[in-house]
Amino acid sequence: MNYKKVLPTILAFVLIVALSGICVAETKILFYETNKVSGSYKIETGYSKFKEALEDKGYSVSRIEIPLSREVLRSYDPDVLVIANLNSPLDAGELAAIFEFVMQDGKGLFIAGGTPSANQITIPFGMTIDTGILEDESSPVWDSSSGAEVADKRSFVIHTINRQDPSIRLLIQGVNQLAFFGGNGISISGDAKLVVTGDWDTYSPRSPTFPKGSKPPVASAALVGNGLVFLLSDADMLTNDKIDTSRYRYDNLRFGTNIIDWLRASKERPPRSVEIDELRIIVGQLMIDIDNLNRTKIALEKTIQEKDKRINELTQENSDKDEVIRMLRSQLRSQTDPLLHINYTTWAILLLAIAIIALAVIMSKRAKKPEAKEEEEVGGFGYEFEEGEAETGFETGTEEFEDLMEMDKSKKK
Repeated sequence: MNYKKVLPTILAFVLIVALSGICVAETKILFYETNKVSGSYKIETGYSKFKEALEDKGYSVSRIEIPLSREVLRSYDPDVLVIANLNSPLDAGELAAIFEFVMQDGKGLFIAGGTPSANQITIPFGMTIDTGILEDESSPVWDSSSGAEVADKRSFVIHTINRQDPSIRLLIQGVNQLAFFGGNGISISGDAKLVVTGDWDTYSPRSPTFPKGSKPPVASAALVGNGLVFLLSDADMLTNDKIDTSRYRYDNLRFGTNIIDWLRASKERPPRSVEIDELRIIVGQLMIDIDNLNRTKIALEKTIQEKDKRINELTQENSDKDEVIRMLRSQLRSQTDPLLHINYTTWAILLLAIAIIALAVIMSKRAKKPEAKEEEEVGGFGYEFEEGEAETGFETGTEEFEDLMEMDKSKKK
């Protein structure tokens, strides 16, 4: 395809929008949740985290629990319709409403889950869901919570991603590997494009359509009329437990939000003078890139404002603390003796020093008194003793010593 003739028009259109600062209007995502859809794949149950991720990107997410019709779709006016794990056939009125919604109104359709009922929607768009469940023998899914591989061969890691087609660039941004938890292969015809496929040893043991080496597609996309359609054969890939990164560290959630971004590209198309469908998708992707950049810019500006506010608050707190410290120091300096003009703190130190000196003197005197008293008691006999013996020549405790002591007492009387 020759892009050179229309490339200047595309670039001019994108540049005008970028410079004008126009933001893409609010995009509405509508989930079809009648009793024809399994309860585990609704935005209030198993798809609640997927819903939150879409809302975090600025999407308006809602659900419909009544049968589809032209009037209903025009009333809700969604940009993307999501049908997850359809387990019952749609009636003719619902099918007609969906085909008009995509082909004439130029909206996006996301089919998640390769159920037999989904074929009535996807076959007219060039995508047929096979009947056999796929298996893989060499790429097991790793469960981080259990620290072990998932033993079921129907759960495997997908690495083969179509990176050659510029019209699906937005689908695979930030996607390196996906965890697949059981689904069917997809047969592609017409203008449908394969997006993700299994490896050489991915096959369906119960279907001749996808033997080993066939690399069966598990995700495909198509431009139909004015709109876009995406088919993912495994609806479990986007359930809460499967996008929990504490268990499965793969790019499933990013892939899911990319799908919605890409389907939204049908809304962002250039003037009708550009009639090449694939270029229209590319322009739509560029418009979404611009919108995402604007959202990122707004988020960063908000973060910067919050940080600046916090810095100002901390600066004010430090200033207040410095003022309190200054006031306390001033008060301490002003607390002086009015007579001698000596600071009370200095007085306290001097008094403490005097008390310590006085205590030392008292303790010293008390230590000398026992020695003096002992000398006085011994000297009262008129004798001097050394090591328990008197200089009289008698040993203490003998009869002669006792007589001498009695004589001394008589003299004193």
